[in-house]
Amino acid sequence: MYATGKGGGPSPFVNAFKGPNVNSLRYNTSQFGSPLPLCYGTQRVSVNLLEGFNFQGSGTSGKGGKGFGPTAGKKEGANFTVDVAFGLCQGPVNPATGAPAGFGTAPPYNNRVWANGGIAGFNTVSINAYDGSDGQAPDAVFAASDPNSPVLGYSGTCYATGTPMQLGSTPALPNISFEVCGFGSSGNGGAGCGPDFTGDANPAFTIEDLLTNARYGAGFPAANLDLGGSLADYGNYCQSAALAMSLLLDRLQPCARWIEEICELTVTAPVWSGALLKFIPYGDAALAGNGAAWTPNLTWQYSFGDGDYLDQGGGSDPVIVSRKDPATMTNWLNLEYYDSSNSYNPAIVPVWDQGLIDQYGIRSEPPVQAHEFTNVTSATTSAQLQLQRKAYIRNTYKWKLGFRYMLLEPMDIVLLTDANAGLAAAPVRIIQIDEDDNGELTVTAEEIPGLTP
Repeated sequence: MYATGKGGGPSPFVNAFKGPNVNSLRYNTSQFGSPLPLCYGTQRVSVNLLEGFNFQGSGTSGKGGKGFGPTAGKKEGANFTVDVAFGLCQGPVNPATGAPAGFGTAPPYNNRVWANGGIAGFNTVSINAYDGSDGQAPDAVFAASDPNSPVLGYSGTCYATGTPMQLGSTPALPNISFEVCGFGSSGNGGAGCGPDFTGDANPAFTIEDLLTNARYGAGFPAANLDLGGSLADYGNYCQSAALAMSLLLDRLQPCARWIEEICELTVTAPVWSGALLKFIPYGDAALAGNGAAWTPNLTWQYSFGDGDYLDQGGGSDPVIVSRKDPATMTNWLNLEYYDSSNSYNPAIVPVWDQGLIDQYGIRSEPPVQAHEFTNVTSATTSAQLQLQRKAYIRNTYKWKLGFRYMLLEPMDIVLLTDANAGLAAAPVRIIQIDEDDNGELTVTAEEIPGLTP
């Protein structure tokens, strides 16, 4: 045990929660086989009921055994208690130093606990927390309740116990959830995402840990991840752009889809380069802030002219240009995030381009779900970056090349010259390369507005 609230005293658990807020509700489960959440950054984690026994209180038929047993219902002046254990997430949520960080009993990590409609600091409630270390000892009260049988310490699982939990006059468990400092946050011994976002995790850390962690990762070989190159550069990009995330993996979903979501929200492309997986932002302007700096690589790799293109057949031009009507492009975007200042409830941040709205009217789309963000600054930055791509990347280009250009990769910048298409050393970014059975390459690229060679 590493963190304990005001333990064991007579103060009823439910009385610690003041200021009911209907938006604070989450619902308990007690489900066998449910996924064990992974928490990156700082998030609100709902519980899965693990054990309950010793249910007592006036108005009952006496002590219950394991489980909660029968009651005679609610009575005036009744006071019910129960010994209970709640599973939370993958551990350990405590740094190796042993500091009480995962739940926090010392400033600045007085994390919140929600029960029914109330909120309290973890340091004010009679709850014991276990960080999820390997081989952690079982709760002392649980162990003493059954000295002749093995009692689980839930090794590797962060969990909390009430011994007892005060239920007040209602013989029912509260809907309870905890604010947890997870992997990558400064509250769990990590670096956070710069000095302004210490409670969040850097998306680069989340990707690396999710792919390569020996215990719960996807089993991706670290040797095939561009750790010291593009992933480190991506981390600088996220920190300097204030793209700080707190991701709670609490549902079953392929690891590739989680990483795809992170990349979409940070406007970045995952790219295979030989045997390495790289992460390359679409940004084309230098950034500095939040203790970091990032400079995009805008060096062009090839300059293509008429002597380089292969015939695409059908009498078409060597470079096929597709242009979207600017009147149809999105100019208003809503992004939904979890607002940590409002009990991690969904909130909407809108961004828009007033110049385009004045020309064409509002062109919107369904809100982008971005529950990885828990602060309005990061959510707004992500929404703005996504809107810029949706509103201003209008032209795409497609052409064919011979096999001698096989070293080209997606996200490379090249120059296109084609008089028929009105292109004179125009910089474009490759977004897709397809190879046919003859070894010929069909390349698709997009414009880079404002960039000159």
